[in-house]
Formats: sequence, structure tokens, C-alpha cells
Amino acid sequence: MTGTARHVSDMDRARYQFRILSDTAAELSGARYPRRILESFVLSAQGGVGARGSFAAILGAGEFELLAHSSLSKNLTPEYAAVLRSHLDALEGERKGPYFVPSLQGELCPGRCELLLVCPLDEGRDGVLGLEANLAGRPYDENDRQLVASLGTLFQTSLRFSLFAARVELLNAEMAKRNDALDRQIFHLSALRELSREIIRVDMADVMDSLLLTILGHFARPQGILVLHDRATGGVMTSAKGGAEAPALAASDVDRLFFLCLAGAREKRLQPLSAEPVDQLHALSELPLGFPPDRAFIFMLRDNLYGVLLLGRTLDPSTAVEDELLQAFVSQGVMHLKNADSFATITALNEDLARQNEELRSTIAELTRARDHISVLEAAGRRIASIVHSKARSLDRVRAFDFLLIVLLSLGMALAFNLHNPRGIPLVEPPGAEVEAITKARAQELVAMEDALLVDARPREFFERESAPGAINVPAQLFDLVYMMQLASEDPERPIVVFGRSVSRRYDLTVARKFLGRDHERVYIVTGVEPRDLQGGSK
Repeated sequence: MTGTARHVSDMDRARYQFRILSDTAAELSGARYPRRILESFVLSAQGGVGARGSFAAILGAGEFELLAHSSLSKNLTPEYAAVLRSHLDALEGERKGPYFVPSLQGELCPGRCELLLVCPLDEGRDGVLGLEANLAGRPYDENDRQLVASLGTLFQTSLRFSLFAARVELLNAEMAKRNDALDRQIFHLSALRELSREIIRVDMADVMDSLLLTILGHFARPQGILVLHDRATGGVMTSAKGGAEAPALAASDVDRLFFLCLAGAREKRLQPLSAEPVDQLHALSELPLGFPPDRAFIFMLRDNLYGVLLLGRTLDPSTAVEDELLQAFVSQGVMHLKNADSFATITALNEDLARQNEELRSTIAELTRARDHISVLEAAGRRIASIVHSKARSLDRVRAFDFLLIVLLSLGMALAFNLHNPRGIPLVEPPGAEVEAITKARAQELVAMEDALLVDARPREFFERESAPGAINVPAQLFDLVYMMQLASEDPERPIVVFGRSVSRRYDLTVARKFLGRDHERVYIVTGVEPRDLQGGSK
């Protein structure tokens, strides 16, 4: 071949290779996926130099992460990837652009590769191109090597851009996922704040309904039930939402529900105002709840007041963060339930105190009216006495008629005074329960051996003048007030010994019968005994 013909042939070859580079660059410019870039690269390189076969791969730490091959005599194997990685790691020097390495030959190689090009990528990975011998049987010259190196540069740039774009898309997806999780957390935290603002009611039923509706709405759970059980009184309060109708739980069902929840809870020892999750829920399916519970919590508001919250399956799969937020919702709800229970307790105490105040005002009013009547009678008595005294002085001697008149007037005044005096003695003994009368020795024995309660039934002025040690004063007229203030908590089975003197027997009997009316069973009367006679038996 003459020099002119060789020159023309070299020019055609250069134009052909330039067109291959141009077409490959145009094809790789729009490619986003690494496999497509790898396939375009291996086909362009094989066609550009006329190789019999070729392969291209992305080599990781010790394995092929992505393969694209054409017309190889053997397939690529993981063993060859390990050998090739060891071969590349043994090379010295800084490697940034595409470079040729000596071909590896042997049983593990996919064929006899005449050219082996390595294109460094990011994160310790490399793009590898292997080309077998030329179809024409000629060796590869410098132009062929430059074409392959140029294709390798295009491949390296496109693949780096593709991997970077894929990494950016992955990061964007991960960021969107985290943003979604963050938005859900913000939503639930806002709901928790709104729950604290909205549940300002003090009625327990309203608080239960609001709490259950809030939890079901914010955590996408279609059904739920909230049960409170007061074991001291046996009372049960139930709030159910999401079902056709509230489940009818019998007393045995409620006891079994709390027993199963406590048995399946993580902590068997409940702390006040602490909600414990219930992990074992399979046994709850036996109860007539109307739905299979997916989450459950058990808590204690105060002694003997327990609660259980059961929730159905969620419509949206929950995450660990949402489970923690659900726990926070339930704990916050327990605080609101406790506040409602405390308010109900305070309201009941206020009502009882108001009733006691009203009774005390009524007693004081009656005592005031009685005092006014007594004052009027005392004034009348003094007036009559003055009249009698003046008449007596005007008479020289007392006649039998005068003496009889005086006696009758005195008796009438005494009866009137006794009638209007709240501490008066009834003239006719009213019917009532029989009270056992005991001797002084028996009374002292009850005080010494059984710690009997000594009750002095005489009026206050007699009690302050003289009384047995350890005795308490309970006048008949003030029995209800004194009993409510001092003796309401007394043991009904404790012996009670009521005493006074023979002149106050009616007071003793009245007070003893009032104790029997208050469900005290062992009430006794000691008659004809002075208070000082019981000093030897008091403690």
C-alpha cells in the first residue's frame, strides 16, 4: 500500500472513530441508568475497534455489582471479580482517569482479553472494560487504544453523573420520607397540645368520650373502648366509639377484662397515673368487645379505681415513633381522667359539707328559739314570784287554799318549763327497744377488759361539774350533732356503757336507744350509780 492510500485509510478510520465518539456521547448524554450506560459503552468499544468479544462491569470491593457483556467465550464469575480486585489493588500510583492494565489470563478469565481498561468511579468502585482480539487478526494499535480510552472517559463521566443522580434521588426520597415522618410527629404533637386545651370538662363521662374520640381520630383507629372500674363500690363506666353499639359487659366480664389486661401487661405492679401497655392480647378475643383489640393499656387513677383502653386495628401502619406518641396520648389522658375524678370527689365532699352546715344551722336555730322561750318563761316566773311574795307579805297567815294554789302554780310552771326546754324530761316514757341494765361491777369489767366506751347522758352543766374519767358527754337533745362530730367512726361492736344518776334515768334510756338505732349492738345502762363510783374501772 502506497503512502497516499495509507493516509486516506487512516483519515477514514479517524473519521469513523470520531463518529463513534460523537454517537456514543450523544447516546450517553441522555442515559440515566447505569446498566444502559454500561451496555452502550461496551457495544461502542467493541464495534469501534472490531473486537471478537467484550465485557463491561462495575467492580466493587470484591464482586461485580453490575454486568454487561457481549460474545464472551465464558461468563464472568465471582472468583474472577475477586482476582481482578486483588490485581487492581496491587497497582501503585494515583489513578483518576481511565487507564489500561496488563490483561489477566487463566482459567478464571472470561476469555483472552487483549485490552483491559479500568475507569475509576466513586466510593472505591471501578468500571472495567475487557476486549478480546480483533476480528481482522491485527494487533490493537495506538489509535485503537486512544479510542477505547476516550470512550472510557465518556463512560466514566456519564456513569459518575448517573450514580450521583441516583444518589441524589435516593437522598431526596429518604428526605421526603423523613419529612413525612416529621410532619406526622408534628401533627401528633399538635394534637397532644390541642387535647390538653380541649379537655377542660370536669364531667367524667365527657372526658372519657373526648379522650377516646381524639385518640381514634389522630391515630386512624376505627374502633375503641374505654372502661373505668371502681372495685370499692363495684361501679363501671364505659365509653365505646366506632362500633354499631356499646358492648354490654357484665360484672364478670369486667373483672375478667382487667385480670387479662393485668396478666398481659409488661409491668404487673401498676403505679398511680402510669399507663402500662398490654402485650398479650389473644385472650381478650373471648370477651364480647365487638372488635379484636390491636393495642391495649391498663392504668390506675387511685386506690381501687382502674382503667383499660382498648383500640382496634389501625388503618395506617404505625411506626415506633407513633407508638411512643400514642403512649404519650394515653398518659396525658390518664391525667385528665384523674382531674375529673378529683373534681367529682371534691364536689361530693362540698355537697356533704353543705348538708352538714345546713343541719348545724337548723340545730342552732332550734336552740335559739328554745332559749327565747326559756327567757320568756323565766321572766314570767319572776313576775309570778314577785306577785306571790307581795301577796304573802300582805297576809297575816297562810291558808290551805293559798298553799294549794302555790303548789298548783309551781307545778304548772314546772310543766311548762319542762315542755319548752329542749333538755326537758319526758313525763311519759316513749316506747322503744329494751336496753340491758348492768351492775357497777359488770360496767367496770367491760371498761377494763373490753375497753368499753363510757357515755355520760346528763346535761352539760352536770357533766362539767363531775364525771367519770374517760367518759364523754352525749346529752339526749344533742345526740345527733355529737354523734356525727365525735362518734361516727366508732366500731359498732365496741361495748357502750351509758350512765348518770337515778334522777336522769330517762336521759340514759333515750341515749342508749339512740345508740341502738345507730347499729351499735352492745349497749348497756348502769342505774343508781354516781360518776365517782366508776372511777376505779376507768382506764
